[in-house]
Amino acid sequence: MLTVFDSDHFGRIAIIEVGAFTVGSIQQRFMPGRRVEKGAEKGLFEIGGSTVVLLFQPRTIRFDEDLCQNTNQGIETRVRLGDSIGTL
Repeated sequence: MLTVFDSDHFGRIAIIEVGAFTVGSIQQRFMPGRRVEKGAEKGLFEIGGSTVVLLFQPRTIRFDEDLCQNTNQGIETRVRLGDSIGTL
């Protein structure tokens, strides 16, 4: 599932929800074209685990050092709601 939107602080962002092998479906809870608040539920994966990919415009965000270090070492970093991933 691909969702592209304009953020007040980070410009245009693309959210790509990737359903893993055992995911039955991706349920969307947002209303396209309507403003959402930080932390609001966008959607959910039914059955199984998956991943979400965020794409930002170039030079919009400076990723946190731990994410960069882990990425350089080929280590996956688990990020949960409220965790920092970077700054403006």
